[in-house]
Amino acid sequence: MFDQILVPIDGSPLSALALPVAAEMARCHHGTLTVLYVVPPVPVIYGEPAVTFDLAAARSSAKAEGQRLLEDARRSLGSPNIRLLCVEGGDPRIAQAIADVAEQQRSSLVVMGTHGRSGLDHFFLGSVAEGVMRRVGVPVLLVRAPRPATSPADQPGRAQKAVSSEVSA
Repeated sequence: MFDQILVPIDGSPLSALALPVAAEMARCHHGTLTVLYVVPPVPVIYGEPAVTFDLAAARSSAKAEGQRLLEDARRSLGSPNIRLLCVEGGDPRIAQAIADVAEQQRSSLVVMGTHGRSGLDHFFLGSVAEGVMRRVGVPVLLVRAPRPATSPADQPGRAQKAVSSEVSA
């Protein structure tokens, strides 16, 4: 069913959580796992810069960081039988770059970490995961960080849930 699984990573703890999930899905479905790092575009500053900036060095550094993250992913999974893919110079929107790779690789599943933000956090910070979901034609499995267990008493201002009981006459 899921013979080509793509897992994009960015070095965050959330993408690290998605790696073992994607590896297990690949193992269960006898699929191929591709770990993807998209080199983020270097911001271009117009006008008179306050500091000097070596664009070539920044690109080289970002690509080297991506290669390191991919090798770390291979080591963490303990499997040499995964594909590592570092993409640079594609679409500057990370979500579109991931979607492009998913299409080129004929991925049947994309597994990625997400913050699960909502409200104003989502509005201002956006969501690469949401962008990928909107752009790919295959299932996307989102892995969220586990939430700490808290009781309602630990959360001030939170409304208590109503309790109902049946009364017989």
